[in-house]
Amino acid sequence: MYRIILLLFLELSTTSCDLTVPLNFKISLPCLPDDIPQLSDSEFTWRFRPFHKQDLNSEVELEWKDNILHINVNGRNEGVYTCVHEGWKDEERVKMRRTFKIRVEEPIPVQEWKVMKIVAGDDVLLPCKLTSPSSGPNKIPPVVWIRERTGDVELLYPKDMDEVHKQKEHRVFWYTSPKEQDWGIQILQVANADAGKYHCAVKNSTETLVVELVVKDPPLPRCSGHTDHWEPCIDPDNRSWRSILKESLVHFSTSVYSQLRGSKPGTNLIFSPISIASVLSNLLLGARAETRTQLENALKLPHGFSCVHSEMKRWKQLTKNSLSMASAIYYSPEETLGEAFINQSLEFYDAVPQMLTNDSILNMNLINKWVAEKTNGKITHLVDEVDPSSLFVLLNAVYFNSKWKMVFEFMSKEAQFINFSGEEKKVSVLYSSKYKLAMSYNNKLKAQVGRFPLTDKNSLYILMPPTSTEESFSLMEKNMNHTNLSDMAFEMSKMTLQTAEVTLPKIKLAVTTPLNNLLRNLGLSDLFDEPNLCAMSTGDSAISDARHRAFLALTEKGVEGAAATSISLSRSFPVFTALQPFVLIVWSDEVDAPLFMGRIVDPFETNQRK
Repeated sequence: MYRIILLLFLELSTTSCDLTVPLNFKISLPCLPDDIPQLSDSEFTWRFRPFHKQDLNSEVELEWKDNILHINVNGRNEGVYTCVHEGWKDEERVKMRRTFKIRVEEPIPVQEWKVMKIVAGDDVLLPCKLTSPSSGPNKIPPVVWIRERTGDVELLYPKDMDEVHKQKEHRVFWYTSPKEQDWGIQILQVANADAGKYHCAVKNSTETLVVELVVKDPPLPRCSGHTDHWEPCIDPDNRSWRSILKESLVHFSTSVYSQLRGSKPGTNLIFSPISIASVLSNLLLGARAETRTQLENALKLPHGFSCVHSEMKRWKQLTKNSLSMASAIYYSPEETLGEAFINQSLEFYDAVPQMLTNDSILNMNLINKWVAEKTNGKITHLVDEVDPSSLFVLLNAVYFNSKWKMVFEFMSKEAQFINFSGEEKKVSVLYSSKYKLAMSYNNKLKAQVGRFPLTDKNSLYILMPPTSTEESFSLMEKNMNHTNLSDMAFEMSKMTLQTAEVTLPKIKLAVTTPLNNLLRNLGLSDLFDEPNLCAMSTGDSAISDARHRAFLALTEKGVEGAAATSISLSRSFPVFTALQPFVLIVWSDEVDAPLFMGRIVDPFETNQRK
């Protein structure tokens, strides 16, 4: 029995694929397109036939893998490459063929020339260092300069530099250095029309040097468009603005506490968020572009909230019976403050600009004297020095004085205060056997909370964890976010006061806090690097130092505080005893936000220096 095999031959196309490839180029040729059906039991064969008869005897090795031929193109492998694919298609044995014609050409030479970018109005020197011999000193230059602009070619006629007084309208001069074989030219006060390619051609030679001159417009002044007034508050009587500022200040306060509590764990802490926020808000008046955005983010303000300054002024009025707030701007004689910034700082913050002297010690005394006056003598020393390079010093000082709604018993009494390590120390305390306050256990904060009513619509909150361990205290601090704090204040303000036996340690605490790291951690890196404070001053300036000092006292009379900034379980018995580490918050019920925040870890580690 005989089996007859019919061999069919299929051309994939009626024409070949013509390719022109640069010399020394690598190319891969697939025998079959991807859309051609695959043959079974297939074989591939590649053949090569050169174009030129002199290459017929040249051996060209063909290397392919699967159906793909790889070629390193050179002058000998120009020609026709044919691939034959043979295999079974169903019951038939077939062949397929594909042809490529490869032509080789010399690659286009790479051109290289120097590019010089110049700002319009500047002078420029176009070099022309030669490799050909020069004609020597004081001879006719051996080169000609040609300028090519938008297709036009122009021969230049540079003048000698000593002719400048004769040809003042001329701007192109020889700037030669025969010893260095450099026949450059200088163009004075470059204009946009001077842009183009400049060819330095050597006479009687093929040597040519090309320089491309790119002319850029001079940059706009750094503060262009950033010196205008702060935009007005639309609908200034809208009560929504007060709510926005309240939420922002609570959020800012807890963010600052979160940053400061970790810088020196296990130490006493006291600060006034309203003082820090006020000096940053005053700075915000002069900030523009990215610096403004960073300040708004740090203060937790909505972007573009134009009513922040008018609302800060309103807050100052609402709290004036117990909280006096002052702002000041000291600036270097070398600086000129923006008129808009001066006027609006006075309008919103009552900040009158005052000029610094050239004496660093005198400046330090000047600032510390201002702080002592505005804090009723509670803070007499804020800065240790004023750097001679300081351009601006922005200050804010607050003084707080509010009395207890109920008085403590005037008696000398001591009790044991337990610190984190379990050590007991005797402390002088405030004591009352019958004191009215609100008490509750806040499950979100994991803390027992006591609210002590103060005069002029203020409250003192004391937060204590259920145990005196550092772990328990740290957990309570971590839970002190703006939402939990606002909810706590709202819930406690609605509670009925109850009579309880109360023991509080007497506190007299003053703490200085460097703010540089805090401000950076709040996202204000621009203030220390290259801030855009163009509405404040068009000069280059950056913050070199920022600090805050706060004072707080709990006495038989009430709560006294001052600060200055240069940038569902309850007890079964009515007792509230704060004789372990606790957090304290002086809260304004009028504006519903914190005025002071801090923690007492050890009453003996207080800074008595004012």
